[in-house]
Amino acid sequence: MLKNYFKTALRNLIKHKGTSVISLLGFIIGLTSVIFLYFYIENELNYDAFHSDKESIYRVYRTSQDETGETYDIGQTSPPYAEALINDFQGIIQSTVRTSIRDLVVSNGDKRFYEDYVMVADTNFFEFFSYPLKYGDPETVLDDIHNVVLSEELAKKYYNNEDPIGKTISLNEDETFVVAGIFSKPQNKTHIEFDMVISMDIYEPADWFRDWWRNFASTYVKIDPDKASYLVSQFPDFMEKYLGEDFKINNNSNGLTLIPLSDVYFHNARYDSNDSGDKASLYILGSVALAILFIACFNYINLSIAQSYKRAKEIGVRKVLGVNKTRLVFQFMGESMVLLLTALLISGILSTALRDTLNTYFELDVLYNWNDINVILFTGFLFITIVLASGLYPALLLSSFKTLNVLKSDKPLLGKNIFVRKGLIVSQFSLSVFLLVVTMLIYMQLKFMNEKDLGYDSSSVLVIDTDPEIRENYDAFQERLRRFPTIEQVTIASGVPGGFHDNYGINFKEGQEAIRVHTVFSDAGYLKTFGIPVFAGRGFDDHFSTDREEAMMISESAWKATGLPLEEIIGKQVKIPFKEWDRTIIGVYKDYHYKTLKDKVEPQAIIMGEDMNRIAIKMDNSNIISTMKQLEELYAELAPGFPLKSWFLEEDLGRQYEPENRQARVFTVFSGVSIGLACMGVLGLAAFSAQQRQKELGIRKVLGASVEQIIMLISKEFLLLVGIAVIIAIPASWIFIRKWLQDFAYRIEISDHWYLFLMGGSLTALVAFFTIGLKTFKSANTNPADIIRYE
Repeated sequence: MLKNYFKTALRNLIKHKGTSVISLLGFIIGLTSVIFLYFYIENELNYDAFHSDKESIYRVYRTSQDETGETYDIGQTSPPYAEALINDFQGIIQSTVRTSIRDLVVSNGDKRFYEDYVMVADTNFFEFFSYPLKYGDPETVLDDIHNVVLSEELAKKYYNNEDPIGKTISLNEDETFVVAGIFSKPQNKTHIEFDMVISMDIYEPADWFRDWWRNFASTYVKIDPDKASYLVSQFPDFMEKYLGEDFKINNNSNGLTLIPLSDVYFHNARYDSNDSGDKASLYILGSVALAILFIACFNYINLSIAQSYKRAKEIGVRKVLGVNKTRLVFQFMGESMVLLLTALLISGILSTALRDTLNTYFELDVLYNWNDINVILFTGFLFITIVLASGLYPALLLSSFKTLNVLKSDKPLLGKNIFVRKGLIVSQFSLSVFLLVVTMLIYMQLKFMNEKDLGYDSSSVLVIDTDPEIRENYDAFQERLRRFPTIEQVTIASGVPGGFHDNYGINFKEGQEAIRVHTVFSDAGYLKTFGIPVFAGRGFDDHFSTDREEAMMISESAWKATGLPLEEIIGKQVKIPFKEWDRTIIGVYKDYHYKTLKDKVEPQAIIMGEDMNRIAIKMDNSNIISTMKQLEELYAELAPGFPLKSWFLEEDLGRQYEPENRQARVFTVFSGVSIGLACMGVLGLAAFSAQQRQKELGIRKVLGASVEQIIMLISKEFLLLVGIAVIIAIPASWIFIRKWLQDFAYRIEISDHWYLFLMGGSLTALVAFFTIGLKTFKSANTNPADIIRYE
């Protein structure tokens, strides 16, 4: 019987090849999209899932408040936290580990490499986490402070096929390390990216390693999950014990909190060196995948209903021959299963073949693991769900036809099911219009961010990540650079726009609460290099010897936060309690967006002085290639032990909006896919409508109707449904994009782009009209004599 079902199903699919091809293509496109997006979402949700104690591992975050009182988390902690936590909470905290990612120069013989992902970690790193060691003992591999553990990729890069164990490398031209272990890439992605691990004990002799305010590490604790909330409740007393006096001096306090390891990747903290994910984006992508799949299912249901009149007599004859309703349902469900199984197999092959192309276009790194039990269960669930969703209703409909009615009538017996078909068409085009409008509005926001005046000039600005040698020789480096005719300005600073900015409390008035101000430490050339205008007073000047030790500048926002008149702020002496500094404000500069447009411009200050490790060079863009070559030669001369590590600021700033750009690309591609699928369905329905009304069309032509009138006659029903879809989609897309824009402090006004809603609806209607018109053109041009000659 099953064999008969299969043969009958296959025969009927071939017989109705037009609708079968449309349905098959719809399912293939929909399933290919779903498979790719499923693996992407699964990859994201399974970050760090391979750790054996993942349920017990938490990351420690510092907490603080911004100027508006909003609490935010800080990803970096200082080394003393780990030791104090395990000492103060014995019996609760089982173990701790500290990690920090550095970029170092690695020398292997006469070869040198700049490695961005060198992990400095406690010796129990490989015991605490479950990163797979191919060679080495997790308990002892980092016991010697001069041991190093390499990834398989780095080992191959340095030593080709030789055994790396016992070989030596040097880091930053300073110390020699022995390769004691090799680790493999974990089966799931991890929020900690590293290619090499050395022991944090190497920093132990340094005084700064015991400084509670030297925040550069990530701290993890292993505890019983049931005790996490209790531990968090004890953190205020813990912070008061160790940092209470500092909080009083700085008139500001920090707290601590715990985040489970499974949530760390999605936890967007400030000053965090790790990339973070976005669960909202995953929900959006999942919804897009479901929307496309629904459209494919709706196509199949609609086309099955439309074809029902052709199969009415077949069903009547089968019933006369004794076939009951249950067997008919199984037969029609069998057709759905054959079609869907074919589509699923082709989609699996196609999505695997297109994976690298899709990864490149969307700038993702999606991995496929077909052997995962979850993938097998998901595929099975998907198959059954689609068969039931798209096959059950048509099967019940077709099998419910009355034998006598279908044998004596040539008319389709659709009845109230016409409303189901129309509802499905409206749903398809609602989803299509929604995706199209959202895509256009996202692009408008991205365009707004790219074109908005940031308050500074980032064009042709090269940023150099300094090393110890170039910092020692900076004066000579700067003096030589100024001789280059194509270099306009040079500055060295603690950070550049878009990068890290620390903050301190500043007392502008006696007895007044300190104002939190983001800081940049720089030389006198910072404002000139970035083209930031001085609003009042003057800028730093190397000719004033007191500027370096006594002066500071503040931003327009910082001045406004003081509430003082402009004439009073210039020349005012202020205190920075935490640094125990007194400074005189010599100038106020215009606000600029030193963070992304997702964040409001907050008060900032520029102080000449310490911790300057970024060099920014403003170039004349007339001959950048030649300038870069000269720069590399000069760098090699003054810092021979370190290769030049540089990037253009404009390109780096563009990467800040990668998630939004990725979302825009996803919506663009899949809104196009959804419209294409919807039009494929309408194409089949238009063909059905034209065929069903052939005699009517022939009579109309005899009575003088033109081709255009006949096309409009068939099209207007579908265009009305598209119009209803537009009316539903516009408010839905308005609500969605308004919520999406809430993440941006600086954003477009939706009301200013009202025309995009009409454009999205009009474009969809236009595409649908041309699709229907092309299909009905042949019917409209048919000689009426060929249709009605036998009537």
